[in-house]
Amino acid sequence: MLPLQGVTYMMRRKNIETFTVLLMGLLLFGGLNLLMVLCAPEAWTSTHYGAWTAFHKGFHWSGFDPCTYIITTQWRPIYVHLRHPILAYMVWPLTQVSQWLTEETGMNCAIYVLGVVWTCLSTFSWLLMYKILRQIIRLGHKESLMLDVLFFSLAYVMLATFVPDHMLLTLTVMLLTVYLSGRAMQRGKTLATWKQLLLYFIGTGITTSNGVKLWLMDVAGRWKRRNILPIVRHSLWYLVPTLVLAGLFYYQEQTAQVEEEQFNERMEKRAQARDSVKFARKKAESLHRIEARTEKQLIDNPLFEWTDMSIPVLPSAVHNIFGEGLQLHEDYLLGDANVSAERPVIVEYRAWYNYAVEALLVILLLLGIVAGARERFLWVSMMPFLFDMVLHLVFRFALTDVYIMTAHWAFVFPIAMGYLLKRTEHEAAFHRTIVVLTCLLACFLAVWNAGLIVSHML
Repeated sequence: MLPLQGVTYMMRRKNIETFTVLLMGLLLFGGLNLLMVLCAPEAWTSTHYGAWTAFHKGFHWSGFDPCTYIITTQWRPIYVHLRHPILAYMVWPLTQVSQWLTEETGMNCAIYVLGVVWTCLSTFSWLLMYKILRQIIRLGHKESLMLDVLFFSLAYVMLATFVPDHMLLTLTVMLLTVYLSGRAMQRGKTLATWKQLLLYFIGTGITTSNGVKLWLMDVAGRWKRRNILPIVRHSLWYLVPTLVLAGLFYYQEQTAQVEEEQFNERMEKRAQARDSVKFARKKAESLHRIEARTEKQLIDNPLFEWTDMSIPVLPSAVHNIFGEGLQLHEDYLLGDANVSAERPVIVEYRAWYNYAVEALLVILLLLGIVAGARERFLWVSMMPFLFDMVLHLVFRFALTDVYIMTAHWAFVFPIAMGYLLKRTEHEAAFHRTIVVLTCLLACFLAVWNAGLIVSHML
């Protein structure tokens, strides 16, 4: 009876711990999404304005765009299909719910629908990160919670949890892949092929580059020296979801995209009829921006549309990738360099301590990678980070607002730091120093980023 009572006690304690963490996440992200809903409710819930006009005028969140709000209000395939193959169709069920609520209430309910969905997804991601640290790296519950708080206090991870764009969707898929892969490794196995292919299909449907990351994560989990043929044979399975996505992309281009182009043509004709001079000026400005951007591209090809060879790499890494992505800048707060000429691409911090915080985070990341270098699970988790660093720093993709994609890769920070804490458990003084330093960083990031975000909202 005693062993049975012990098991029952441990299960009850584990359930209470999970519920507590879940409740904390629900309260935290519910509060952030509530603030987002209250940003501009008059304009965003009114049915007297077009969705495009209402959300573009009141939506000012760095490089994020209001496409998800617009699509949820009235379904239109306005995402770029080459980069987001089936994302618009994933949002379609939310559009049906939003339109039904609009008919019942007489106001646009898109912000409420997305507020609820984003709260649930953020809470789920929060719980996944906690379980990765607790169950796979096997940290204590306090250390797991501390690193969880640190991760979701990073500037553009925090923003992704309540600003509706595709970043949170990618984060959720990546964390779920990391968690399931880790649990499979604990059993001495690899993630089941059907699960990996399903995650690949969903992730690639959200953003095309996710497909490469998910494949690399799978390869890292299966890699064996001097035996590459099983990897090649296994990789052929990825042709199945890739061909399905290609078929859906072609179907979308021939149907919904044609309707969208016709709609845009009608809107342009109306705008031209209202004020031909203003229309001609805006058209010329738009063409000029496209030409200027094309000249800076790595290659004149739609896939390389957002590459920019004119932006220096090192300042981008210091001030944007590991700067703005982790700590918001006080100057030009949440401005968009793609829209406003006032916001420069490179913004410097006012205070030295922001650079100190950035340096400490990077140092802890590197120490964590060294500490967990022999752990296959760490390399699986690092694949999105390594791929994005190549994408941004070598091909210079999206360097004008590179920080908005922080949620795609920054989960490497708590995972690597978790290995650092685990490896130093038997070195009391050093371990205590790392814990205190990490706790201070988490507190600083939470206060700094949340304070600036709330000031922006108000």
